[in-house]
Amino acid sequence: MFIKKFFITFLVLFSISSHAKNIGVINNIQFKGLQHVSQTEVSKSIMWDIGKVISEYDIQKSIKSLFATEKFKDIKVVYSKKNIIFYVKEKPIISNVIVTGNNIIKSSILNSYLKKLNIQKGSMFDPIFINIFVKTIEDFYYDLGRFQSNIQIFKQLSQDNTVNLKILFNEGVTKKINSIKIVGAKHFSQEKIISLFKSKNYSIWCNFFKTCFYSPKQLNQDVQMLNNFYFNHGYVSFHINDKKINFIKDKNQVDITINISEGEKYRISKIFINGNFSPYQGFIKKLIKIHANELYNQEKINSIIDDITKLLSENGYIDAFVRVTPKINHQTKTIVLNFLINIKKRFFVHRIHFIGNKITQDKVLRREIKQMEGKYINTNLIELGKKSLQKTKYFKNIEIIKKIHSLGSNQIDIFYKVQEQPTGSINFGLGYGMDNGISFNTSLSQDNLFGSGNSFKASIIKNNNQKYADISIIYPYFISNIKDLNTRFFYNDFKYNFNNFSYLVKKTYGLESSLGIMINNFNNINIGLGYTHNEINNQEKTIDTYNIKSQSIDSNFLKDKIVNNFTLNYSWIHSALEYFYFPISGNQIYMSGKNTIPGSDNNFYKFILDSKHYFQLNMNKDFIFFSHVHFGIGNILNKEKLPFYENFYANSENNIRGFRINTIGPKKIHNIANLKNCIGHINNNKCESIDSIGGNATFTTNLEIITPIPFIDHQYSNYFRTSLFLDVGNIWDISLYNDKKIDMFSLENNILNNIHSSIGASLQWLSPIGPLFFSYSIPMQQDNNYELEPFQFHFGRNW
Repeated sequence: MFIKKFFITFLVLFSISSHAKNIGVINNIQFKGLQHVSQTEVSKSIMWDIGKVISEYDIQKSIKSLFATEKFKDIKVVYSKKNIIFYVKEKPIISNVIVTGNNIIKSSILNSYLKKLNIQKGSMFDPIFINIFVKTIEDFYYDLGRFQSNIQIFKQLSQDNTVNLKILFNEGVTKKINSIKIVGAKHFSQEKIISLFKSKNYSIWCNFFKTCFYSPKQLNQDVQMLNNFYFNHGYVSFHINDKKINFIKDKNQVDITINISEGEKYRISKIFINGNFSPYQGFIKKLIKIHANELYNQEKINSIIDDITKLLSENGYIDAFVRVTPKINHQTKTIVLNFLINIKKRFFVHRIHFIGNKITQDKVLRREIKQMEGKYINTNLIELGKKSLQKTKYFKNIEIIKKIHSLGSNQIDIFYKVQEQPTGSINFGLGYGMDNGISFNTSLSQDNLFGSGNSFKASIIKNNNQKYADISIIYPYFISNIKDLNTRFFYNDFKYNFNNFSYLVKKTYGLESSLGIMINNFNNINIGLGYTHNEINNQEKTIDTYNIKSQSIDSNFLKDKIVNNFTLNYSWIHSALEYFYFPISGNQIYMSGKNTIPGSDNNFYKFILDSKHYFQLNMNKDFIFFSHVHFGIGNILNKEKLPFYENFYANSENNIRGFRINTIGPKKIHNIANLKNCIGHINNNKCESIDSIGGNATFTTNLEIITPIPFIDHQYSNYFRTSLFLDVGNIWDISLYNDKKIDMFSLENNILNNIHSSIGASLQWLSPIGPLFFSYSIPMQQDNNYELEPFQFHFGRNW
């Protein structure tokens, strides 16, 4: 066969060379008609050298080479004696492209597609690509259900062989769905079947979500969904006979009729497993959870195939063959399932490579990888390595590439292609407040210091009431690949103002250091020690005019004193969220606590539980239920009260939206002779402070329904999110050990009655400067003496 092909090829080449007429020696080549293409450029397409004998075959090759440049629409050749002249007609150059009339498709997307087809300023005009563009866009509009749409191309030619293009869009009209009817359904109701469809009869509500307009593409997807539904309920012989689309004259409406044949239910009679899978026979049999006399379910069978494929791929058999061939008996309405499995050969990881890490050191990436070199390939471990790299937040994109090391071998090279992103930031802030005056703050953060994976953070705040500095250093892998060290130094000089009647100055500095241990990919524990030095100076203002007497819940701790505390700090975090920002499923549980140890001037403990859960409500993963619980207690079982500077306060993590931050919780109370002079709130003939002095117990829950944003492209859902929420909670001061006996029922009843709540809507935006959160809420249960703030904005909280 090879000799025959060689002989034929030889004859063809010989025939061309022998029959091509020689022209002679050519000493001169000329090009006529060049306007935008240089003679030097076209000369590169000539397939012979001047001064040598050429043939007609050489000229034909040169013409083909010139056409291959795609810059000419016509070429003629004239030759006489020793001269050859190429008469060429260039394709026009596009001088400008104007697009008008497009509303559904954004101009940025159109321009990108035009550029891909080389329909842009400075490019050669080619009608072929224009036709491709028009056909693609019109098909797109048809799939959307935009009928009578068309794209018109207006060409304005100039004498200099340039063309000005104007692309005019007529996006057509939509057709409302007047009715959808299913003919032939006996075992399921019309309502049940149509509930599977995204296409709906026209109504105001479906118009809001654009689901009641006829779209051929969407209807095809709905029909496929219907087909899958019947196959998953045992109706193997289910068939869609036809689809009728009736366009109603003089109305932008359509009637859709789908004629179906349901057939009968089929059940599984027997299950056979054949092939080469002996090492995993027991595991595979456990995965095949199908029993005799069970209704045929195509979705369940596909899921089992996926589970078997995953099992084998996690044990090195990434090229395994898994197939199910059903043998149908139409008389008995039964099906025999034959599982055919061939695990083939096992693959091992030869080397793991990293591409694109210009700053991050190779060892930093390698310690995040779960797959080991030299071991059999495990696709689950490879994906876990990718997720671990994503958690570092050093990279904005990570791609996994698998390549066979050499032809015919069972060695695989794994490539992690990363795209680094900035991990450092410097921020400056300047503001003004009635209490704080001019406030200046700055912060420096570097999460991947010199590519080592270590983190350094520093921040400074300065205003009339506070001088604050904080420096922290984190070594993610201090001892080994599962232990990290976090060290923090801080200084805080803070003035507590109490309604202009009194203030307290607390100077604090200290050191905290903790060792973190990674239990597995989802769980980490931390344990460490801390030292805090507090200098407290109470400044009471005496205003005789007002005859003020102060009653403070923490009066014992407001005295001048120097307090040194040594604390044992501990925490546990479980994180199994899908996506770090804007999670769509999974949960995160954070438990932390600290208590003083011998040598401390105080005796206290604190415990915090923070739990977040995401539940997907539909298959598109755009409706999500989110629940957040924040709970904290401190010293409720001790005789000593919790120091006021360790109290819980309402902040962005545990505040009830609709109430101003730091107003929820116990207040400081003053007895004033003339209540008209009360700067805060009047409560029970006493003057109550505006801001809370905190408490030793807090509970907050946030319940939200996360919804897609109407009229926004799906591609932006990773950056914007909306939700409807209910917030409930408060902060209390609880002490079970008093001189008097406490009635537990009365205490519980008082706590339950003293709860704040609100409902509202929220918008979250993952902006270039970080997560931004906007909310508008309406309080449902409140005390009149709490500051309301319906619209709120903050940044930096992760959901």
